[in-house]
Amino acid sequence: MTAEDWFKLIEQLGLIPGGAAKAEPDFFGHLITDDLAPTTSEWDFESWLLKDGRVLSLRLDEAHEGMRLFVVDPDEDHFITRTGGELLTSAREGGVSPLILMLLAIATGQVDDNKRLKLHAPGIDGAAKDLMLMSVCRLCG
Repeated sequence: MTAEDWFKLIEQLGLIPGGAAKAEPDFFGHLITDDLAPTTSEWDFESWLLKDGRVLSLRLDEAHEGMRLFVVDPDEDHFITRTGGELLTSAREGGVSPLILMLLAIATGQVDDNKRLKLHAPGIDGAAKDLMLMSVCRLCG
């Protein structure tokens, strides 16, 4: 995705009631805790502790070429998808969570996760699709 693509998603996040800041509590709040997520890797950038004890972790790529999303359970790190460095740069410039932005991009199909998010975190996948409907779909939102 290009920076322009990310900024379109950021703009659309601003259209939900309460803006981008309400995306996490309104769409994902029933799935995540208010507790700090434990560190799962030295590359962790933004993480959520899920109510089922697992962690959703957005990590810097070890090669410093972008971001990678994982669902981490006690036994394994499940790779979901990756994207280029434009995600972090755009999120910072737009003042939004890069994790929310990544989830929205997956839900819109602009970042391909090969259905791994649905497989490893179906609740998060469903909430991301609800967010997509409210922010991107002009017929729904």
